[in-house]
Amino acid sequence: MDNYEITVTAASGIEGVVKKELKSLGFADPKAFDGSITVRGSSVDVARLNMFLRCADRVYITIGKFNASSFDELFDGVSALPLADIFPFNARIVVNGKCRKSRLFAVSSCQSVIKKAILGVLQKKYKRKVFPENGEIYRVEFVISNDVASIYLNTSGDGLHKRGWRDLVGDAPIKETLACALLALSDFSPDRPFCDPFCGSGTIIIEAARIALGIAPGRDRSFDFSKWDFFDSSAYSLAFQEAKDNELPFRKLPFSGFDINPDALSLARRHAARAGVADSIDFRVRDVRSFSSSEKSGCIVTNPPYGERLLSPRDVASLYSDFGSVWKKLDNWSLFVISSFPSFEKYFGKKADKTRKLFNSGIECHLFSYFRKPTD
Repeated sequence: MDNYEITVTAASGIEGVVKKELKSLGFADPKAFDGSITVRGSSVDVARLNMFLRCADRVYITIGKFNASSFDELFDGVSALPLADIFPFNARIVVNGKCRKSRLFAVSSCQSVIKKAILGVLQKKYKRKVFPENGEIYRVEFVISNDVASIYLNTSGDGLHKRGWRDLVGDAPIKETLACALLALSDFSPDRPFCDPFCGSGTIIIEAARIALGIAPGRDRSFDFSKWDFFDSSAYSLAFQEAKDNELPFRKLPFSGFDINPDALSLARRHAARAGVADSIDFRVRDVRSFSSSEKSGCIVTNPPYGERLLSPRDVASLYSDFGSVWKKLDNWSLFVISSFPSFEKYFGKKADKTRKLFNSGIECHLFSYFRKPTD
């Protein structure tokens, strides 16, 4: 069992970004469909994807696929899968999933049928009727679509946005995976000045610094697969060593994070220290209206207030207008702003060179991209 169909999930709007990540990790022909990307690989590949993917949600291995238009077919299909090779007798099995465009549509009933089928297989293997379920967790995910059931095993556990460095939550934080997608969609470069003038608790600029320093996103957390008996026990250690070998701890970064809220900046400094980048970011309490730079060129990637939670729409309109005036005074800085505000371009005072629809915590947003002027 060391040649898996591996499925990587991604948030709506960033599937293409994750596909590029997969190619950069050596997967030549990733297949994207309906919010997920599929490749084939070994246990080490599974470990590397969990360790190095910055923008993906989770990494799954496929246990099996089969037609299932009734509960009997669902039960029989699950029972025929090679489950005895996966689950120990004390496995803590959690089943979740979704149904769409299928005759089976009751998710809770499908959960019960799948769990019953798994336990039935284990009863035959271990010759027992009751299982303690006090061992390592195995998260089984199912998707029943157009009467075809796909059964997966979640190798990541918690979502990959949980890097391990965030222990406290600020106001309206952006997910680490989305922050990295914004950076990937920008012209961010470790060698150019970089700023987030609405840095809040620091997610975007901390992730930018970790990219620049070669710190793998999964370096400081654990994954479910590393605790499974059937999985290659060396896979995690190999991926972790590769991550350590790729780090550039002494690289100097011209990175700055500003915010008007001193409490948010205190949290950002705490997070930066936990993320291993405290010495690489200049955090300062500063109103965006006073932002300026003597640098001829740089990059801003930011997540300002939308008027959804922190400010009124009138206040946001005024803020965006002032921000536009500040940005126009910079020499040749690129700018990438995510916002759900419907009239961002109007109040900012300039139409974006490119827009892209994204979702931030379920809120429909757009990434407004303003590129640098070409230089000789």
